[in-house]
Amino acid sequence: MRRLTLISILSLFMSYNFAQTATIEVLKPEMQKIIDAKAIIENLGEGLQWAEGPVWNKRGNYLLFSDPRLNTIYRWDKEGGLRPFIKPSGYEGTDWYSDEPGTNGLLINKEGDLIACDHGNRRITKIDLSTNAKSAVVDKWEGKRFNSPNDICEHPLGYYFFTDPPYGLPGRLNDTSNREIVQNGVYRVNKKDNSVEQVISDLARPNGIAVTPDGSKLYVALSDDSKPYLMVYTLEKANIKGKGKVFIDFEKAFPTEKLRADGIKVDKKGNVYAAAGDGVVVIGPDGKVIGRIRSGIRTANCAFGADGYLYMTASDRLLRVKLK
Repeated sequence: MRRLTLISILSLFMSYNFAQTATIEVLKPEMQKIIDAKAIIENLGEGLQWAEGPVWNKRGNYLLFSDPRLNTIYRWDKEGGLRPFIKPSGYEGTDWYSDEPGTNGLLINKEGDLIACDHGNRRITKIDLSTNAKSAVVDKWEGKRFNSPNDICEHPLGYYFFTDPPYGLPGRLNDTSNREIVQNGVYRVNKKDNSVEQVISDLARPNGIAVTPDGSKLYVALSDDSKPYLMVYTLEKANIKGKGKVFIDFEKAFPTEKLRADGIKVDKKGNVYAAAGDGVVVIGPDGKVIGRIRSGIRTANCAFGADGYLYMTASDRLLRVKLK
């Protein structure tokens, strides 16, 4: 009995700590400065349904991420491993609401609060990490409820930008009975008074969103089969100036693959990391692909850890790989 128990413990440990060699595609020399060609991808945990929205909390040295289908925010750290952190993370009713009632994109703001895109409650939610108490930041625009806020980023001047596609609604793309806003918009929230405005209204399927560290550019990923673009917008004092431009067309960049960007992040040098297909596509500030980090698993999002790792939420598991 004791031997069987030991074997079970060892099997569990190995399943959560196997490592595999990533396929690092170096398409330009700049990629060699980002990651070693022999980098190892670690599996930090599995058994999820759809891992999303990772964010690193520097104050506690741990990672948080969502599973909108399991309505749970998970925590991972070196000491405690992977475990549920907040459940339910979104919708708190007892009846079925949708296939994705939980939170999606997460953000740790400058004040140290957790800001979540709350599918089930159709709002941006603030969560106090010391008490896990939730409160609404914004839940309406012009008196109408949002569809299902999906991803969010924070501008250095104190604004949130977030996307609002219908993926968390009961009927998803075909939902007409629950929708109150026709557009799948991009919104800006002023943190001082929580005022909100729709700043982009002409995108069919906005998904991931990110702002450059200097606040000069805003990127929006489209999960649109007819327009699989990553858009870029010029910002001046957190205001969009002019029309957006196609930063990269994934269909043209990868004509033999049906890649669509999901979550995106931008590093200090302006490189864009786009979760797409079976890993992360790395794009230089000029819009040229410089390389790929491929795990072989469908990847939804990524986040930089203060420990030097790139964390990736990939289908039913959490992965990480060391960056240079």
